Amino acid sequence: MDVKTICLTMIADGETVSTSAIDYAVSMAEQARAHLSCRLAPSELNLPSARVLPMVRALVDEVNAERLAAAKDLQAKIETAARLAGISCDCEILEGRYLEARDKAVDGARASDIVVLPQARGALSSETGLIEAILFGCGRPAIVVPDGWTEGAAPKRVMVAWDGGGRAARAVGDALPLLTRADAVEVVCVTDGAASNLAGSDIARHLSRHCRDLRLLDLPITHGDAGRTLVDHLAASGQTDLMVMGAFVHSRLFQLVLGGVTSVMLEEARIPVFYSY
Repeated sequence: MDVKTICLTMIADGETVSTSAIDYAVSMAEQARAHLSCRLAPSELNLPSARVLPMVRALVDEVNAERLAAAKDLQAKIETAARLAGISCDCEILEGRYLEARDKAVDGARASDIVVLPQARGALSSETGLIEAILFGCGRPAIVVPDGWTEGAAPKRVMVAWDGGGRAARAVGDALPLLTRADAVEVVCVTDGAASNLAGSDIARHLSRHCRDLRLLDLPITHGDAGRTLVDHLAASGQTDLMVMGAFVHSRLFQLVLGGVTSVMLEEARIPVFYSY
C-alpha cells in the first residue's frame, strides 16, 4: 500500500479532544510524504421542541455555535501542526446533524488510502458510532489511536491477531507495508487449548518471506473471551506498538448483543490498532 492520502476523522463537539490521533496522523503523513485530509464533525444538536419554543431554540443555537467554534479551533491546530511538519493538508468541518456529518465523513474517507481515528470516549459515545460507520462503510483500513499514545507512527513491534478468516487476511494484506518495516512481528492465534499453532502456520510461513523477524504464538483463551485474552497479552508484553486485526468477525447484530473481539479492542486497547473490514 503506497500511502499518498491519509484521512483524519474526528468528532469536534467541544468536549476534550485527544491530540494523540492528530499527532499520529501528522507523523504518519510526514514519514510517507503523504497528504493529510481531515474531516471534523461538530455534531449539531437538534431538538424538535426548538422549533416551537424560543427559549429552547436559543439554547440549541448557543450550543451549536460553541461546537462550531470548537471545531474551528481544532481545525486551526491541525493546519498549524501540518504546516510545521511540512505536509500538505486540507481540513473540512462537516456541519449538520450527527447522522449527516457521519455519512459525509464516510464518503470522505473513501477517497483516501488509510483512515486515522481517535479512540472513543465510551461505548455509547458519538465517536463509537463514527468509528463503526468508518469501519463498515468506507472500504479503507483504519487505525484507531488511544488517548495518551506518544510513541509515534512508525511501529517497530507489531502483533497480528489471526483467526484464519477472510477479514484477518485482508488486514494482513492491507498492513503488509507496515509489517515489512517492523523489527519484529508476532502472529497470535487465540485457541481453546485443544488446537495447535497449526492454525497460524500458513500465514506465518507467508509473512516470514516478508518480515525481518517473525514469531507464531498459540494463546489459550482465558475466561472464554478472546478479546480480553488479547488485551491481557498486550498488557503483559508491554512492547507492542501496533496491533493488526480484521474488524467485526460476527454480524453487526451478534456483535451488539454479545460483544466481541473488536468491541473490546475498540474500547480498551492501549496501543494503536489497525483494522480492515
